[in-house]
Amino acid sequence: MRLKTEELPKEIRLKFSNVFQRLTKCERIGNKGRIRVTFDQMSTDEGIEIAMDIVHMADILHSKLSDL
Repeated sequence: MRLKTEELPKEIRLKFSNVFQRLTKCERIGNKGRIRVTFDQMSTDEGIEIAMDIVHMADILHSKLSDL
């Protein structure tokens, strides 16, 4: 299942699109998918930045769900 950007809260749509693009920027190699190949070529600093963005988005989603 793939989440559509427009299904997300407006506050995180741009960040989600950016993270998705950064995680899938490399093409498949053999039996490795795009995300795996991208991770293999990613610097530690870039990985940390992406992880922080994911945690930030999760925090916003959690806040939104708590308000329901």
